[in-house]
Amino acid sequence: MTRPGFPRASTAFVLLAASHAPASAAFRACNETRSLINLAVGTAAGEDFSTEGWWTVTPGSCATLVRGPLTGRYLYLYGTDTNGADVLKGAVTMCIDRGKFKVFGIENCWRRGLQAVAFAEIDTQDSPDWTTFLTEPGR
Repeated sequence: MTRPGFPRASTAFVLLAASHAPASAAFRACNETRSLINLAVGTAAGEDFSTEGWWTVTPGSCATLVRGPLTGRYLYLYGTDTNGADVLKGAVTMCIDRGKFKVFGIENCWRRGLQAVAFAEIDTQDSPDWTTFLTEPGR
């Protein structure tokens, strides 16, 4: 799998990650903030990438964004608050849509009627199972 040639992302919310036993392998995001967060995920799709959204994650809860064992080292995460403002800072440009979506490819978003946004890169260290925790800055 090739990765987009973009620098690693920093985040407005701190991303902490921990891997778990592969018994129920998946990629999960847990919201440890005081805000409701809407999430989209980017994954490898053959030689290209795909993006999918939206999962609404309330404070203190988790969402499973990818089910089954993870096949690539990197996943990409984009989040907004209830006003549509970005809550994660990233540097990997991928496509999203306003409503529920699954998009293949990350090129020419606007030509396809989509929006180009910056996803944060999550390094799962080749683990088949990963959980990312979204926390308030400074926590």
